[in-house]
Amino acid sequence: MLRLMIVDDEQIIREALSQLIDYESIGYELIATAKNGMEAYDIICDDYPDVVITDIRMPILNGLDLIERSIKSDSHITFILLSGYNDFEYAKQAMKYGVRYYLLKPTDKNELIESLVSIRKERLQEEDSRKLQQQDFLRSLHFPLEQSFIMEALEHQDSFPAVFRKYQVLLALPKNCIYACICSFVEEGYIKSFISDVRKILEASKVPMQFSIVYVKNTAVFIFPAFTLAIQERIESAITRLRYPGQSVTFEAEFLHRDSAEKLFQEIIQKISRFERILLFSEGGDVHEIRNHIASPWMIRRLENSITTAEDIVQAAELIDSVFMDSIPLSTARNLALGLFLQIGPEQEKLPVDAACDFFRRLYSCDTVSGIRELLRVVLVRKDGSCGTHKTGSNIALLKAYIREHLYSENLSLKWLAENYLFVSVGYLSKQFVKEEGMRFSDYLNKERMEEAIRLMTYYQNDNVKHIARQVGFGSNPQYFSQVFKRYTGFPPTEYIEKLKNKI
Repeated sequence: MLRLMIVDDEQIIREALSQLIDYESIGYELIATAKNGMEAYDIICDDYPDVVITDIRMPILNGLDLIERSIKSDSHITFILLSGYNDFEYAKQAMKYGVRYYLLKPTDKNELIESLVSIRKERLQEEDSRKLQQQDFLRSLHFPLEQSFIMEALEHQDSFPAVFRKYQVLLALPKNCIYACICSFVEEGYIKSFISDVRKILEASKVPMQFSIVYVKNTAVFIFPAFTLAIQERIESAITRLRYPGQSVTFEAEFLHRDSAEKLFQEIIQKISRFERILLFSEGGDVHEIRNHIASPWMIRRLENSITTAEDIVQAAELIDSVFMDSIPLSTARNLALGLFLQIGPEQEKLPVDAACDFFRRLYSCDTVSGIRELLRVVLVRKDGSCGTHKTGSNIALLKAYIREHLYSENLSLKWLAENYLFVSVGYLSKQFVKEEGMRFSDYLNKERMEEAIRLMTYYQNDNVKHIARQVGFGSNPQYFSQVFKRYTGFPPTEYIEKLKNKI
């Protein structure tokens, strides 16, 4: 369902539009109505609508000002403009902001339905395209994600189901219908030849690999779907017939199957957990070694624990700097950063795929280790003096700290912060913000902006309202700033400044 909001200063029109169409039947949820642009913008900051039907001529913040301000924080909102015959010039201005839907009042029901259906069709096509791109992107990260999965699963065997659920979507693992073929007596000296030949056997049977090959002490584990007993027998027979110079023992192959992929991988993890050295062989021929020794806990786990227990932000940042030195290979830094981001705890929310992909894109767009350091300082280190990864408290603390440092910015919506800064789902963040702060995000943001405006007025005795408006995130719209200021203090900015001067 797409989230829809209606904005019009005339109550009768708002109510008529709300009841004009059965929005659910065409794939929409009407989440709110607003009586002016200022109220509408607050709702956009809090409730992130997909589509906004708005009048052009409104008090406080007109339709064009609302669009201009909104697209700075969420460029994916689609606007449908409603106006009278004399507002064509406004419509031309709206086109500068990418607005393509423009309906005349009184609103024709069929025209509105046609516009909404067209928008939804476009959104579905965009979503399909985005998912395909996301799948391609995740496939390109398959090997480092597999490494992270194995390492985290070995660390957290007591909470394996939670680990598996997190990686299941990222690695496109099916719920069932996969088998593990455990090949024994495979000496490391000819493991590469053996893997190459087994891949050819699987290709001949049109069986795709589901995971990189896991190798521990003369045993190779292949994971793939094998839907019939005949396929299993054909694969087993072909493997046991393989021969290499110097080979003294015939290979053995046994199939392991459980009623779910989760249980299958859990058993594999249990089987390999007693080995100190685990090798992963990717489809492209890359090899990654995992050292699994009880006396040598994972660097990722050690680092994550050190960051979360750091005394202050300085110590945490120094710790990140000491590990992510410029001298380490960029690929190593990326793999380590990816593993740190994906560390899981029982108190954490299920990691949204979109948020994970946004972080991965940001991570893999860093072409230097120093860039990765800066990214991790933002994502892993709390600004309020303590540290943490993906914990509720750190999300809200990070959000509040970012607001304090960027009050001048016009793009401080909850959605922008969730997607571009915290890498969490906006719905989750919205609920947690209200729960922890006892107010909606827009109210908190306006409070912080107005307190800063009052501080500037008091300290500098500044009567340049335009300058103050820019300083606290209202850009080139001092009229909107004045309205919010009056709502917060009870006085227009100029009158408030005069009161301050009279106190001197």
